[in-house]
Amino acid sequence: MRGSKAQAGIEFMICVAFLIMIMILLTIYSVGKQSEETSIEAKLGSEKICWQVSNLINTAMYARGYHAEFSLPAKINGLEYNLTVANNTVMVDYNGHSCIYGITVINISYKSSGFATPAPFYNLSGGGDFSIDNTDTGIVICNRSASGC
Repeated sequence: MRGSKAQAGIEFMICVAFLIMIMILLTIYSVGKQSEETSIEAKLGSEKICWQVSNLINTAMYARGYHAEFSLPAKINGLEYNLTVANNTVMVDYNGHSCIYGITVINISYKSSGFATPAPFYNLSGGGDFSIDNTDTGIVICNRSASGC
């Protein structure tokens, strides 16, 4: 009679160990899916920002007197990013990945401290409020967070 109780105790312990292993495997699978979801959300966030800025610049290029205001988030899904506007591309770099959209602008300048500065590229990282204008001198992107545009 004592042997059968001991046998039941061992079987119970084996079942508990088996259930714990199943729970550990499910937890590992769940964490992997969550990180995959976070990565996808970051990619979609960067695509959205890249498309938004390139679309505003392309629209401004073809509409004389165009003015638009837009805001950029400080981070994409908790990740820091760099948004670079060059004379023919808008590029978002984050966590070792890039998103690039083409723009049709020839003459573009960036204004952050009271005057427009033409340069080969502009880094609009760190989020904030911006405006874009089609002026007589070309497209001007203004950092409204840094200056009173």
